[in-house]
Amino acid sequence: MDGSLEISDCAQLVQVRRNGVVESRHYGAVVVLGSDGSQLLALGNPQALIFPRSAIKPFQALASLRCGADLGAEQLALACASHVGSFAHQNLAHQLLDSAGLSASDLQCPEAWPADSATRTQMILEHLPKTRLAFNCSGKHAAFLVAAKAMGARTESYLDPRHPVQEAARGVLEEYCGPIPFTGVDGCGAPAIQMSLRSLADGFHQLVTSTQREAQKVVRAMLDHPWAVRGAGQPNTEVIRQAGIIAKLGAEGVLAMAAPNGVTVALKMLDGSSRGTDLLALSLLHKFSAIEENEYRTLQELLQPPAITAGAQAADLQLAETDF
Repeated sequence: MDGSLEISDCAQLVQVRRNGVVESRHYGAVVVLGSDGSQLLALGNPQALIFPRSAIKPFQALASLRCGADLGAEQLALACASHVGSFAHQNLAHQLLDSAGLSASDLQCPEAWPADSATRTQMILEHLPKTRLAFNCSGKHAAFLVAAKAMGARTESYLDPRHPVQEAARGVLEEYCGPIPFTGVDGCGAPAIQMSLRSLADGFHQLVTSTQREAQKVVRAMLDHPWAVRGAGQPNTEVIRQAGIIAKLGAEGVLAMAAPNGVTVALKMLDGSSRGTDLLALSLLHKFSAIEENEYRTLQELLQPPAITAGAQAADLQLAETDF
């Protein structure tokens, strides 16, 4: 037993109903912290270990700042991003690299097609190849490289856990989130940190309530440039833009949201699905009065997945009937 999230650690959190009958169920764990950092609610085991994946990017971006990376506000938001690879995202990553005399060839994340379908289609029509700039983590990697350059450290090994930039990132994560029991390799090649779900929530709570200059700069950048964090119409971007709530997804069904008053939700779905995670997090923020009613209703309508049927709408996604 390695302490990672198991079925015994989970509660039913989201379900899909068809004609009033439950068709699918998603299990996972979720924890809510109050404005003072105390635990208000937990469903499932918040001490179970998870890989938060891209949810930790704001802390890695903070580390890049501490290493001396000179990042403008939009560039800093991109460093926190799991972006959709639009031309605007790609150009911003290119500008960040160019500012330090670097290029896309210095990136060690995979080459990719954009997740944004319009950009992908245009690239194909123009016979443009896949590019590392379009990979969703290119902003984080660009910031790591700029930080390495600022420190006078080697850029070729910037993803090595023993590299000064990665050691700084680990230090920030330990400072904000607590102990790190294990480090693996993420899908982009960067270190993949393991921590408890409660640790992730603690980190986001401290991030939005911190008086430290770098932390405030990260939060401000995400609030001022939400398009860079994900993409227009995408849940993370719309939650930030419409409600002023810091929202950051992670692969395999991870999500963290932190309101300006410090109320924080962190969750992980056991099956790795993100279906319903945004609605779940927003409903919990609403339950604890951390989001305005009109903003909640607007986002709820926007993020409710459409039901596709041959006739009348027959299926809908709901929060599980759990006593919150």
